Amino acid sequence: MKRWIKFHLELCGKAVSLAAALLLLQNISPSAFADSALDELVAKMQQKYENLDSLKADFTQSYESKRFSDHLVEKGVVYFHKGGLMKWLYNEPEKKVFLSDGVFYSYYVEDDKQLVKVPVQENDDQRSPALFLAGRGNFQRDFRAEWSDPRPGSHLVKLVPLKPQPDFAYLIVDVDPVRGLIQRLVVVDEYDNRTDYTFLDIQENPPLPSNFFAFQPPPGTDIIYQRGDATEGVE
Repeated sequence: MKRWIKFHLELCGKAVSLAAALLLLQNISPSAFADSALDELVAKMQQKYENLDSLKADFTQSYESKRFSDHLVEKGVVYFHKGGLMKWLYNEPEKKVFLSDGVFYSYYVEDDKQLVKVPVQENDDQRSPALFLAGRGNFQRDFRAEWSDPRPGSHLVKLVPLKPQPDFAYLIVDVDPVRGLIQRLVVVDEYDNRTDYTFLDIQENPPLPSNFFAFQPPPGTDIIYQRGDATEGVE
């Protein structure tokens, strides 16, 4: 469990510049048509997330390690709101919550009765791969884009950060060519460990109450405040 808390906090706390592909690609394909299709797909994706106010989706999250045999699959519902707000409600195999309210990243596990909170670093220019779904990032500024699958009709785009990131080497996104929405996000680190998110039943701009991203844990919950890897206090 500690590994998963650390993973979520590093992924969304330190955050990784999730923006996406350059307008001027560094790796030019021999096919001008292929370049044009890639540019158009990335531009559609960027425009979609720039204009969204909120988003809701069912998700499946899986983690595969090259070094260990771990393979964990989790499912739930996720909500995003422009400005970097997000709430991940995990239902399987255990109930837990991961959210960003703009001030803290909070991670709550129901069975453990424990809430871990890490302050959002406003001065950090890195962004989480997930936070771009909440309007934080620019695909056409911080990444080099290339086809992950070069076959005709593919919508898999590989995004390589122009600035090296501590938590991932590159991303792969499966983009709906009509709606411009990301249906799948794969985060790959330098050791080829992969965290794979699949999004289904995506709803654009669902109405959310103003306090939706606030979280009040049940009475008796241990609240742990952390900065990085160091525990600062327990309530």
